[in-house]
Amino acid sequence: MKSSRLRIFVQFGFLGFMTWLGYRHQLLGGGPAGVPTVDALCPFGGLESLYSILVSGTWLRRLAPSAMVLFFVVIALTLILGRVFCGWICPLGTLGEWTSRLGEKLGIRKRELPVKADRVLRWLKYVVLVAIIAATWKVGTLVWRSYDPWVAWMHLSAGWEEFAESPWAYFSLFVLVIGASLLIERFWCRYLCPLGAFLAPLQKAGLFKVRRSEEDCINCHRCAPSCPVRLDPESKEVENSAECIACGRCVEACPKEKALFFGTSKRRISVLVLGLLSVALYLGGYAAARGMGYWQTYAGTPAKTAETVGEAHLYGWMTVENISEALGVSVDDVLAAGSLTADFPRDVPLKNIEGVDDEELLERITRGLEKPEKQAAPPTPPNPDEMKGSLTLADISRIWGIEGTDVLREAGWPEDSRQDVPIKTLAEELGKSVTEIREAVKKISK
Repeated sequence: MKSSRLRIFVQFGFLGFMTWLGYRHQLLGGGPAGVPTVDALCPFGGLESLYSILVSGTWLRRLAPSAMVLFFVVIALTLILGRVFCGWICPLGTLGEWTSRLGEKLGIRKRELPVKADRVLRWLKYVVLVAIIAATWKVGTLVWRSYDPWVAWMHLSAGWEEFAESPWAYFSLFVLVIGASLLIERFWCRYLCPLGAFLAPLQKAGLFKVRRSEEDCINCHRCAPSCPVRLDPESKEVENSAECIACGRCVEACPKEKALFFGTSKRRISVLVLGLLSVALYLGGYAAARGMGYWQTYAGTPAKTAETVGEAHLYGWMTVENISEALGVSVDDVLAAGSLTADFPRDVPLKNIEGVDDEELLERITRGLEKPEKQAAPPTPPNPDEMKGSLTLADISRIWGIEGTDVLREAGWPEDSRQDVPIKTLAEELGKSVTEIREAVKKISK
């Protein structure tokens, strides 16, 4: 098998499998009996939750040990073989690369930024990385989730409701990942990807790299045009660069044997072997973690949060019995807190019960189970970025201590809008975005 064919198979294999998991998650939900969330299967989640794990021993909501496993597997992979995760495995990278190739087929001319602008903009992804990690570690929530294009891709099957909930994530997906790649190949990877920014320094320390033999090189200039991230393998740039994604396209484009190759200073390997090793090590890391019991795609509700219902990790895939067990309360207490009748299904996931808005019901149960003594001292209002679309303006007024009309005015929504319906419903009716309400609450709260 040619290395290019293997790479295509690997790229679309991972993209297809992950997309299928995203679709199944929308059907079955998450949790022990469901399908993992997108966050639990992304190595970047390991970095996002690292501070929380080290300081308090708890996972950020939606994350799980599996994200940390993948995080360390990708680090090891990069230190050995370079950024092969970016060049062979990452689904977003595949979307960007093949969107660019589709653009070529459609007659869209590829463009490149001026060299100086390109060099400056490559630093932007480091700014994005620092901003995301600083904000996440400070507030203790996945602040990046509302802007993450991979989250948007994995929720495409959820329909318009998800789009209304996280419009900026879909903007990132369709404009910055897919749209921009029609003009500049792997635009997202070059300039904005936070995981790529984290892996870049590790690439420089990697054992295997693209190397060039000056004795064998015939200076035919065929390698540079093949590079998806605009490097020049004819110079020492690729060998010393943090930007190389180890895709192997330049090595394949080289007509002179041994002129360009993957390897260390003493050992060479083919692109085909590089690809096989990449997949073997990545899947091997998963298999080893699973065999040792570290592979868990659901973190559960930390014991300490069971005492504070408002902080509990409750999800739509849960049944009434799951909620009872997670919070350490009786089933009857859960039913009473949610104003539910005695014949309400107790062993069916909330999101699968017809006519039930699972997010709204979970909010109601949470409020109903809060202990009076906890309410005596008003808690610190939660981060508005974590505001759910199932909240009503009345809920927002109670939680953040601000008037619903002030929020509507600041968001530019009609001030006579109903305050007793979920804001995501209002957003759909008015052609607005829930994000506008979140931003309005942040401004007023300051």
